[in-house]
Amino acid sequence: MDEQIHRARMELADSSTGFRKLLALEDAARHARDSGLTDALDEVRRTQQKIGRDQLPMDTIGTPVALPAGYLEAASAAIDATDSMEHALHFIATTPPTMSDSAALPSGLLSLPTVYINSNGPVVTRTVGSDSTGGEGFFFRQHVFALDVHGLVVEAQLDRVRDRFRPTAEDLVRFFASPEHAPETRTRGLARAFEAFWEGDVDTALALALPRLEGTLRRRLQAADIAVITHAQGETIGQVQQLGSLLDKLDELGFPEPWPLVLRTVLGNAEGQMNLRNNVLHDLVDTPSRYRAALVLQIAMAVLFLGEEPPSRKGSADSGTRMPLPWKAAADQRLPFPVPDPRAHHFVTQYADMHDVVAGLTLPSGIPQSAATVLHTSRELLRHSYFCYEFSTVALLHALIAIEIVLRAKIPDSGTKPLHALTKQGKESGLLTERQTEFLHEGRKLRNRIAHGQRAHSVMPPRWGAGMLTTSFTLISEVWAAQPTPPATTDTDESTDI
Repeated sequence: MDEQIHRARMELADSSTGFRKLLALEDAARHARDSGLTDALDEVRRTQQKIGRDQLPMDTIGTPVALPAGYLEAASAAIDATDSMEHALHFIATTPPTMSDSAALPSGLLSLPTVYINSNGPVVTRTVGSDSTGGEGFFFRQHVFALDVHGLVVEAQLDRVRDRFRPTAEDLVRFFASPEHAPETRTRGLARAFEAFWEGDVDTALALALPRLEGTLRRRLQAADIAVITHAQGETIGQVQQLGSLLDKLDELGFPEPWPLVLRTVLGNAEGQMNLRNNVLHDLVDTPSRYRAALVLQIAMAVLFLGEEPPSRKGSADSGTRMPLPWKAAADQRLPFPVPDPRAHHFVTQYADMHDVVAGLTLPSGIPQSAATVLHTSRELLRHSYFCYEFSTVALLHALIAIEIVLRAKIPDSGTKPLHALTKQGKESGLLTERQTEFLHEGRKLRNRIAHGQRAHSVMPPRWGAGMLTTSFTLISEVWAAQPTPPATTDTDESTDI
């Protein structure tokens, strides 16, 4: 009877396709196993393994999620605010993702019976009813989603580390090997994983990083006097515990929350977890996304540096209290492009914010082209003070050149008169008001003090600079539109005979 039932189930499978065929074979396998039909069960396995992925009509259903404006730029700005590669990587290593601590299933959310399939078999791994998990499935999916978003942040930050510091493998090895539980012979593989990540080779990065992550975790447990070996007993051989057992000991290790949850979600193989280690190293998935590789690299660094002191600052004892000089940093880092000035981040979040700072600086219409060119340069200097903070002062001084060009164009016989003479003549002729004259005198004095070495560059926040430049732009527009009072003439002049 059992054999006839088995044969009927196999005939149903033969007449079916796709998922219907797979589920029919799963029913046949369960019946053969429970009935003790060993040969029949082997037949089901051989038949089932011949089903190709192309025979399983699978569609990906996704919901686009828009990140907040400036989200990734702010993540990169955090790297710009660090003063060395070591501090940047330590910052990444010890900044955890935000993980939900609530398992409550939102009211009204539709929950349907679900079949989990490993397409490498293909084989059904689990079947759950609509109410069998009590909302835990939703809870786990929220964790995975939060980690994927965090992976995007880490990916942007790691790329910024590459662009800003250009670390070599030796730079990375020296940093990674600084804790006692990180021997240089093992950290070289991790350094190469970072290089592969930056080269775009995700497969190599993961293949190198995942074993090093597991090894570091095992050494940290050993250093904390937590058992990581199992003794032989009977026919069971002694062994060094593998990743699953190590993850169960995270609470004993004392990692702060949410790191134990993060490691279990990314590396664990329970339902609802990413299972990245097994899926990648056993070739059960195609190449994972780059942001998930970034997540693995961050976790590898977290296992290295959690609880460790940040890297010591270089230089004099008070160097940690001073703002790093951006041009010195650029020379040390061998950068091919400007480094954002750390001081700018006290006033703007990202370079794109500088567009709003200078948006009101519109070039006055009709002014000489030479003056318009100088004003455009002045505006760009202010915008690029994001990279060199002192540019805000240079922008204001540069605007004085444009004012001088306009005065020469409006004042007859200006020749090569200096700015103070032009200002005086402009006031006397009625071209300049008292307010405009005072502004030009103060600007000229500041320019001279700097030009003659009497003081270093003053620095000002970007919006202060924008306010002062707005005054310059307005003054130029007013002067260009103004008409000077004609000079008085005499009867003798009018009747002079030539």
